[in-house]
Amino acid sequence: MVSWHRRRCALIISLSLNPCIDKSLQIKRLDLDNPNRVTLNRTDVGGKGVNVARVAHTLGGDVLLMGFDYDGQPVHHAMEKEGVPCRLTRAEGALRVNLKIREEDTGRTVEINEKGVLLPENTLLDMENMLLDTCKPGDFVSLSGSLPNGAAKDMYASLTQKLKEKGCFIAVDCDGEALQLALESAPSLIKPNLPEFLALTGTKDASRPALLALCREYHKKGVAMICLSLGAEGALLSTEEAAWFCPTADVQVLGTQGAGDSLLGGLLCALSQKMLLPDALVFASAAASASVMRPGTLLCKKEDALSLLPGLQAVRL
Repeated sequence: MVSWHRRRCALIISLSLNPCIDKSLQIKRLDLDNPNRVTLNRTDVGGKGVNVARVAHTLGGDVLLMGFDYDGQPVHHAMEKEGVPCRLTRAEGALRVNLKIREEDTGRTVEINEKGVLLPENTLLDMENMLLDTCKPGDFVSLSGSLPNGAAKDMYASLTQKLKEKGCFIAVDCDGEALQLALESAPSLIKPNLPEFLALTGTKDASRPALLALCREYHKKGVAMICLSLGAEGALLSTEEAAWFCPTADVQVLGTQGAGDSLLGGLLCALSQKMLLPDALVFASAAASASVMRPGTLLCKKEDALSLLPGLQAVRL
């Protein structure tokens, strides 16, 4: 069993409220009228919170995975194999399954995600109490992914407020109404991708000046940092004082699943190690670029990320 113990240094706590089994299939091209031959078949325990913990741990961060586990403890067993410390709340029922089908010829991916079992209020409260009992001032807490079935839509907003009162750095990576409500509690960091950010702001203008202007509006509302994933183009990190852009590395893309989680995991790892912000963005971008070098839902390797660092540079905007 991977042990967990209280630490005196800053900890990265990745909260996984809605983990899943990621079933990844790869085919040449999807044919809706005929049988399709699978060229790659992989099954992993995943979800954004799990992935962020994995990446931060792989890159050398001091990590604890929290959240829910289900019948048979699949999340616990997967983390035990990888050496990722975890402290999970048991929930009754089977872990949901997410199916991802990637076309080799086009690189397009179709995702079919299950909703998951309904969690009772007492189970949600047990998890929250465990989280608040565990975190300490200065810890980094990542709230990422979809909310579980049964959770209030303002759950991330509520947790953000309570974690701020504990003196934690809170990163939020979700979308839709959950993100809109969380912003009312002014998390330390948000990490939307470009479509999520445009939907949040209600604009179609994706030019660099427009994006920076929108970031400044959220800084005025108390959000200290925004890490905006721009897909194949790169990533932008904005604060009230400055902003930087880092392009992606020139690598062969075998899969894009988990690239955003690798970006966030790398960024939190860098911030927890007190890297300067432009260096933290480069470190995170290297992790994201290393992630797409691997097929399916496989995440970055530390050696790949480190090998990409010399070729990346953050440019101040």
